[in-house]
Amino acid sequence: MNWAPVTMRWPSQATHWMGQLSAAKDLASTEQASTAKRLADLDGKTSTNPGPVGEAAQGAITAGRDALATQMGEAPACLVVTPFQSGIGQGRGYQRFLSAPNLLQQLAGKLVDVSDTGRPDGPQFALCLMFLATRFDQLAESLARFNALLPMPDLVRAERRARHLSKLETEKWEIPTAGALPRWQTLPLERCTVVKAAQQSMAGQLSVLESYAADSSPMADLSALATRKAAQRQSRDKQLDDLKALLANGNPDSSMRARLIGPGNATELRQALLQGEAPGHEWVLCAGALLVGSEQGLSFVRELVGL
Repeated sequence: MNWAPVTMRWPSQATHWMGQLSAAKDLASTEQASTAKRLADLDGKTSTNPGPVGEAAQGAITAGRDALATQMGEAPACLVVTPFQSGIGQGRGYQRFLSAPNLLQQLAGKLVDVSDTGRPDGPQFALCLMFLATRFDQLAESLARFNALLPMPDLVRAERRARHLSKLETEKWEIPTAGALPRWQTLPLERCTVVKAAQQSMAGQLSVLESYAADSSPMADLSALATRKAAQRQSRDKQLDDLKALLANGNPDSSMRARLIGPGNATELRQALLQGEAPGHEWVLCAGALLVGSEQGLSFVRELVGL
């Protein structure tokens, strides 16, 4: 085989199939005009009759919306403390630690921090959550189980950082291997201006024809819509049932601790939080969250954590 000079030209053989679209395009134009005429002829001759489901379900909808507003409308104040926050954890560089007693001191101190304008005030309840660990991978797994159900931005960031630090500890001893250059890769046809313009033109013509190919009768559309609604309802019910089944037979998790205190003002809540037996300094890597609000506002999270 000899080397041949390169001549840039339109790939007529690779796109010969476009000639087969002409007949379908002409038929589509004729059908569009016919459809418009049929729709104009139906004006004033057809009517719709809504079913009785909407009126019957209105009472349940109103009760459900009211229950959601009552249950979720009172958002409690939230405070998250992690060892990776500035001025909180002890240590150097990326290695930051925070023991369980020091975590409680941080949470209790923020209850009476008058410099924080977002500090909750007045008689309220408080729900304290502690995540206990001795290694970064343990902390990441503990936070991941909680964030899967009730993610908080600071806890999500702490989970990611703990997981990356754990990965760094295990991978820093591995020596990476690299193959010899050059390497195989795919040809970036999408960067070619001719290919890009041709692809846009052909995709547009195909989309027009696909819209006609997907044409169906109104009765078939209504039947498909009813089928989709039934499938959506079954899917929603299955998701809720699966979530209930997942949380129904849960086992106690010793790496998470929760406590409900109150009612009382900020000073009384601080005193109650520091009283009693708490995890000790053997838990050197901990994070925590403090939720303060009314008993009704905390009811969902309280039941979620098993209190």
